[in-house]
Amino acid sequence: MRVTHYARQSVVAAALALALAACGKDSSAPSEFNPAGTSADMTATESAFSTEQMSSFAVLGTDISAKLNGTALVMNSALAVRGATGDAARYARELTALVPRSGAFPASLALIPSQYLGTTFVWDVDSSAYVASDLAGAPSAGVRFLLYAVDPVLRQPVMPLVEVGYVDVTDHSTASTVDVNVKVVEGSVVYLEYDVTGHATATGGVITISGFASDGTTLANFDLNNTISDINGSPVIAFDYHIAVPSRHLSLSWTATISYISDTEMAVALNFSIIGPNGSVQLLGSYTLSGGTLTVKVNGAVFATVNLDGVDPVITGADGQPLTADEEASMQTILEFYLNSPEVFTGLLAPVA
Repeated sequence: MRVTHYARQSVVAAALALALAACGKDSSAPSEFNPAGTSADMTATESAFSTEQMSSFAVLGTDISAKLNGTALVMNSALAVRGATGDAARYARELTALVPRSGAFPASLALIPSQYLGTTFVWDVDSSAYVASDLAGAPSAGVRFLLYAVDPVLRQPVMPLVEVGYVDVTDHSTASTVDVNVKVVEGSVVYLEYDVTGHATATGGVITISGFASDGTTLANFDLNNTISDINGSPVIAFDYHIAVPSRHLSLSWTATISYISDTEMAVALNFSIIGPNGSVQLLGSYTLSGGTLTVKVNGAVFATVNLDGVDPVITGADGQPLTADEEASMQTILEFYLNSPEVFTGLLAPVA
């Protein structure tokens, strides 16, 4: 599996969204590294976020946001994300859009217009948009949107419509905080549930996304803490993320700080940790848009390096020699999980951004 040029740009130019992070060596981790087992752990974790219901929610999330007219919050122009493209940059832009310009949230913060409360929305094929229906079941303090099978290329519901569940959005926001609950359900299975909460600080704001995703078999708990600050007119974004997969006895933690050197350059300091029954893997280092080098440690010992200076990341063993096929596949799986994360987490912000 190969990391593409687009993915390489997401790692370097758009690390604004996620930066893999950081625990130290776990003394409980096995002394031997099982690369194939680690790849399987990462694949299972990804599957929790890859259901048909999640795909539908990700595609239709912007239509849900459009119907709700977006959030009442406004983007702080000093925190606008500059000089980056791709899913990670989009995620960072939506984070900064949740930060109020004045340093305090407006008094009329309600995300959901009062006339919509208790309404179930269905897809209208003629207007290609959600419209209100007379269906029952929506939460009294929120709204319900039916979800449909989607075409991943056209990013529209397939015809004829095939219902695959629904999403409930419940708003508990106040004059000083954002507080929105989102639940994706099909039948008796909850595939996704989380809260988006936020509050202002003297220099920006804190946005937290906390909940779980499941494919019906594997469950992943996540806690995504994002701090956005304005330091001397330039944005600084700090991430502190944790994902736990109980059935695999697996935990992922990542922290990072992204700061701007200029309008076209940024500095990223990151540290990423995966701890599970197949070993402990840590990815750490720093880089700019121009490139950099990350060090990979396995069970506390230097295992490989990732060079970001070229078009695509280049992974080599600690002694400069190529990794085995299983080791290379494991490192690629970890990188691809990271690269896909911005798109997934951007989708979680859709109802409020």
